[in-house]
Amino acid sequence: MGRDIAEWCKACLECQKNKIHRHTKSAIGDYPLPSCRFSHINVDVVGPLPTSCGFSYVLTCVDRFSRWPEAFPMVDQTAATIAETFFAGWISRFGVPECISTDQGRSFESDLCHALMKFLGTEKLRTTAYNPASNGLVERFHRQLKQAIRCQATDKWVQVLPSVLLGIRSCVKEDLGVSVAEMVYGVKTEHCSSTKV
Repeated sequence: MGRDIAEWCKACLECQKNKIHRHTKSAIGDYPLPSCRFSHINVDVVGPLPTSCGFSYVLTCVDRFSRWPEAFPMVDQTAATIAETFFAGWISRFGVPECISTDQGRSFESDLCHALMKFLGTEKLRTTAYNPASNGLVERFHRQLKQAIRCQATDKWVQVLPSVLLGIRSCVKEDLGVSVAEMVYGVKTEHCSSTKV
């Protein structure tokens, strides 16, 4: 009977005209492509995940030019933890980006985060509300990351994170024809399956 009602409603023109749209939709943001690596990055947080070695969250960063991904375990997702992790993890390795894109999460919209961006001289862009696709680069990375961690069949995701990142960085991107690691280093990376015994 439920199926019949659903079919009847789909066929009823008046029902469709008067259907209440419950989801807020925003326009998709348009960001120009960066001209060099590590100048514009997308940042987000994954979690909470099952606690592993005291960590429940992951700060994820993806370079928009090369698509180089980074994932840094965190104990919580407070603005202070995110700022400290971002500075120690990303900036200490790759320098200060010109621009950072984040969603409108409370931690990213905090006074501390804005003060850090001002101190660094980094422009901060906010993705459009209710539209995860506007931060699609990092959201796709989340999907890859979670899938790869699940394939490791362990609860200790913090311990397998480095090998998971190696795998993601070493995979050839179909649209680019090279791996992310090749985009950054200029050569293919060697890993266990490619070394001679």
